[in-house]
Amino acid sequence: MIKFYTAIGSYQISKDGYPVILADGRECALSAQELLLWSALAFRIRTYQELEAEFYRKERELHILGELDFEHYLNRLITRRLIVSGKDDTSVDALYDLLGHLYIQTIPDSFPVKALTFIKLLLCQRMRFREAALVFHSERLTPAEKQVMALLKRQMLSTAEVIQCTAKEKRRLRSNQELMECLYADGNTDCESIVIDSRTTDARIPVLSAVANLYLKQRITFQIL
Repeated sequence: MIKFYTAIGSYQISKDGYPVILADGRECALSAQELLLWSALAFRIRTYQELEAEFYRKERELHILGELDFEHYLNRLITRRLIVSGKDDTSVDALYDLLGHLYIQTIPDSFPVKALTFIKLLLCQRMRFREAALVFHSERLTPAEKQVMALLKRQMLSTAEVIQCTAKEKRRLRSNQELMECLYADGNTDCESIVIDSRTTDARIPVLSAVANLYLKQRITFQIL
């Protein structure tokens, strides 16, 4: 059995200047160990063994050894819906079990947003100029990745919904109404049935690959709605 983990939400600095995770409209404060564990999965997809090894490595490196073990912090973040997992007999099926029901949120990539982030990194986090300037670098997207981003331009979709839109050769969605007409018009289809149906759709593998790569390239985050 293969099991993958990833993080939900995005890292933010609160109005009070504290690091928080913004997930599903919630601002979640984390302990040092919880934040370390969540960060090990931010823009990463790892197995249990990989995640455990990275957690203990970072604990030693940062000298923030906790009183409790890795399993405790992992279970707490799963309970708080800040970490999710997926499992199955093959890597592809485990990846779908992980991502199929998650909603995809794009990360703003415009120049003004990047410029503001650059200034914050320099002034607020005292990052070196060369390191902060990396925010202006973006990896090129493949055609499949561009297609996923096009579908997400106006609204969040689940990975399963993206798969179904791709299978129906829907390249753009102008509104939520258009999404409903494309996927839910028969009155019998709901979010759960979309997840079930997408598991065996031919478009599943290329879309899963595109979504996972967009996440690794830090172009999207995942949410649970």
